[in-house]
Amino acid sequence: MTQYNPAGRSRPTHDDIVAGLRAIGLEPGDMVQVHSSLSSLGYVEGGPDVVVDAILDVIGPDGTLMVPTFNHTRPEAFDDPDDPVFDPRTTRSVNGAITEAVRRRPGAHRSLHPTHPYAAIGPHAEWLTSEHLELTTFAEESPLGKLIHAGGKILLLGVGMNSNTAAHVAETRAGARCMGYRQMPRRLRMPDGEIITAWSVQWRGEGDCRVEWQPIEGEMRQRGLIRDRRIGDAHVMLMSGRDMLDVTYELCLARCPECPVRPRA
Repeated sequence: MTQYNPAGRSRPTHDDIVAGLRAIGLEPGDMVQVHSSLSSLGYVEGGPDVVVDAILDVIGPDGTLMVPTFNHTRPEAFDDPDDPVFDPRTTRSVNGAITEAVRRRPGAHRSLHPTHPYAAIGPHAEWLTSEHLELTTFAEESPLGKLIHAGGKILLLGVGMNSNTAAHVAETRAGARCMGYRQMPRRLRMPDGEIITAWSVQWRGEGDCRVEWQPIEGEMRQRGLIRDRRIGDAHVMLMSGRDMLDVTYELCLARCPECPVRPRA
């Protein structure tokens, strides 16, 4: 493995991250979905837990932090890569070190979903992560849909709009035919140890979507719905989840009906 070299990189501290998050508009009591890249910040002494602590300090005890802890059935996520079974207690997140740090926190709640589980910390964490197994992956009652409709925010910490999974909630609402709802069977270990077959979404080809991602970001910026800041070396964006949902849904209504793209075979 290549050793990380911090030479020439920013060295943001806990206090730097707190100041940057407050300046961009994150507030006490916020419910926030965070997509992140630790390395984009530069060299954070203390690693991902320092970033998690900074976010929690900004939103305070009344705020709730949620992150994607997806596995996408990638071999490195599973205890046995040759026999992948999603276990909410042990299956690792492939969405970066910060999300894995959240997943491993005492008191974190994680949703039951075979490929796209979320982890959350805070007073609304259990509610956000409940009932995911019974729903489609990005239903409006899914963890991310709940956060959006409860007035939650989306923080892109060193990643681009192409990491903003809130778009998929809008696509699901619009019934986009390029997403195969409940078409991908995967195995999942229930809390009592029983292994069941659970269903996820069958995806379209990479880059096939006419809505993602530049059209969404362009429309959001034209309407002044994105806040920008730098923290360390990272470009950071903050937006309302509801704004993201509404803009993407409008684009879906305009572009999806005539789109020929369908889920991959």
